[in-house]
Amino acid sequence: MPSYIFTNHLLNYMKLILSTVLFSLITGFACIAQTMSIEGEVRDSISSQPIPYSTIGVKGKSIGTIADERGLFKFHVNERTIDSVQSFIVSSIGYKSVVISLDKFKDGKIVISLTPTIIELEAVIIRPKKSKRKILGRIGSSTFMTANMFTERNLIDDNLGKEQARIINIDKECLIRDFNMYVVFNHFQSVKFRLNFYSVKNGEPDQLINDRDILFEVSQKSGWVKVDLLQYDLYLKEHDKVAVAIQWIKSIKTDSTSRAFNVSAIPTPFHSMFFRDKSQSVWKKISPANLAFNITVDSFKGTKKDERVSIEDSQIEEKIKNYLQNTEFGEEALASGFGNSPEKGRYITISNSKIYFEVYGSGEPLLLLHGNSQSISSFYKQIAELAKYYRVLAVDSRAHGKSLDTSTVTLTYDLFADDMKQFLDSLHINQTNILGWSDGGNTALIMAIKYPLLVNKLVVMGAVLNPSGVDTSLLESIKNDIFKLKTSTDTKSVNQLRILSMLINEPHIQPDELRAIKAPVLVIAGERDIVKLAHTKEIKNYIKKAEMFIVPNSGHYAPIEMPELFNKVVIEFLRK
Repeated sequence: MPSYIFTNHLLNYMKLILSTVLFSLITGFACIAQTMSIEGEVRDSISSQPIPYSTIGVKGKSIGTIADERGLFKFHVNERTIDSVQSFIVSSIGYKSVVISLDKFKDGKIVISLTPTIIELEAVIIRPKKSKRKILGRIGSSTFMTANMFTERNLIDDNLGKEQARIINIDKECLIRDFNMYVVFNHFQSVKFRLNFYSVKNGEPDQLINDRDILFEVSQKSGWVKVDLLQYDLYLKEHDKVAVAIQWIKSIKTDSTSRAFNVSAIPTPFHSMFFRDKSQSVWKKISPANLAFNITVDSFKGTKKDERVSIEDSQIEEKIKNYLQNTEFGEEALASGFGNSPEKGRYITISNSKIYFEVYGSGEPLLLLHGNSQSISSFYKQIAELAKYYRVLAVDSRAHGKSLDTSTVTLTYDLFADDMKQFLDSLHINQTNILGWSDGGNTALIMAIKYPLLVNKLVVMGAVLNPSGVDTSLLESIKNDIFKLKTSTDTKSVNQLRILSMLINEPHIQPDELRAIKAPVLVIAGERDIVKLAHTKEIKNYIKKAEMFIVPNSGHYAPIEMPELFNKVVIEFLRK
């Protein structure tokens, strides 16, 4: 090769390397420039003492944090997510809030002074009154469903300032004696919370009621947590409802790698839970959902309606709400994006229904079938992991999630199985693996019986052959809820009635029919599953190529409680 040609090649190569390095540097500087540090210290304007656990946030956005016990805070924001004209609201109970512009933080750490508010005490007229002690709110301690306050999935965020709330009907005049909540599991050494009481407007939390900071710590790993409130003189008048919220203030981790804190929640009709990520962000509603919060009150002006609340909550304990999980497992599943992805979501029209589905990953197809009243998002702790090995087809069943049903026919698992056959045919899939959870497991078993060549390998979690596979009292509770829904004529209630009716009428799988299943099957249940262990064993015993795995320390929603173990067992079975 002539030397001048070699020299030209060398020069071009050097130019390419130089341009690549320059591009990388410019891109790196651009990324750095987009991230801004927000750092400060909150102090009392009179005493100059630090104000512990003040809140910092941007109105209407999930941006902000909580100051520590020394009044110090520091976090980072992406400048693309916040306008330069927007400001931070710094507040603390007992002080006047201040507004700080974004520009103030550009020069580094700043000191923020808050002025104490002067509380004008009302004249108190002491007169003897008869009172009645009541417990208002949910008194059940179901552990089959949780509302996640903090889990491993949220480690990218500090979680400080996150709030969870529920609305409780109260009497027109009452003294709040204590607050109670049921913790399903706590993987932290301790967690400090702020307890907030809000007025209710348009069915959502509105203005803060308590004028004193109520802080409490939780160190116990599970069970009921009680907070004595008598010292705070929470005497409420002219409120028929109050929103009770806990706000994440501080946590101390353990040596374990697991980070989770969950409060019990059950999907009771006509109840809702609310959450927001930061102190100034918008409240989001999940319904039906019933957090295990309650308050003990001395009531001075009672109503029959309020007494019904306690009775109703007592009746629902440990029954149907353990089974349905229709809260989408709290805000974490909702925020995951699974089941509501503009990029991944598609529709296929089949038999008077538009089936919504999302596709992730590549390789052999793996069909995910959710349970009764659930949606794609119920698999939010499985999809990403499974997509590493398979082409995951996550589907909303007919009349569930985003799938539409234009018919009024009775819903059955046979109908769902036929829907999935048409769905797979539309995608030209001749054989697939299937993971079915709860009612999705019922559908999967029927698919394997009716279309044995369609199923390569099958995993069912918490499936049943007939309604007798679950506790009798659960079925009675379902019937009670169905009776209530029959009095409602709105579209949502009518659809929920059709879905719930499946639980007491379906499925009708004969044990001998399982012998028709040719595919290898992994039968899974939780150690504390509401599906009877004997029933789970029966399913395993009637299938020729079946294995069984009982997930320890978990219930009917083991995929949420023990995701790492559950995913590992499923993937190992499918890949062997």
